[in-house]
Amino acid sequence: MITKEQGARSVRRAAGPTVALAFTVGALITGTTGAQAAPAAQAVACTNVGKVANTVDAFTLFDGTGRSGACITFWKYGNCSASTSDINGQFNLAAWGWDNRAGSVTTAHQCDVRLFDAADCPGGGLRSTWIDRSEDLRLGGVNWQNRATCVQIS
Repeated sequence: MITKEQGARSVRRAAGPTVALAFTVGALITGTTGAQAAPAAQAVACTNVGKVANTVDAFTLFDGTGRSGACITFWKYGNCSASTSDINGQFNLAAWGWDNRAGSVTTAHQCDVRLFDAADCPGGGLRSTWIDRSEDLRLGGVNWQNRATCVQIS
């Protein structure tokens, strides 16, 4: 008979190569967020990017409006600055399967996000204004629902 503890240890051992591969893929993300950890499910079914010791959640994207549906949370070391005049991180959403998928967004730890519709942000394409929270990315001057390819945080 296998105990609950023995089962948990075997799951962690089996996940090792997958986590290492995903960690390598995570290095494709740029910014001052430090090393990006592998995506991992959390209790609310969000995928986590960069969640390691001493990090805080910066923003969460949802594929539905009203913060519904599947979600992905990006983490960073320390709070963002209170100003939007500096960039605290940059994330290529395609690397995580979230290219042109976001329907709503929420931020945390003083972070604001700016969305781009081109993978080479901030080099090309259109960009949104700074967003603290949006229940529906279709609202505002430009419809950003299912359009964001890259995200900057400040």
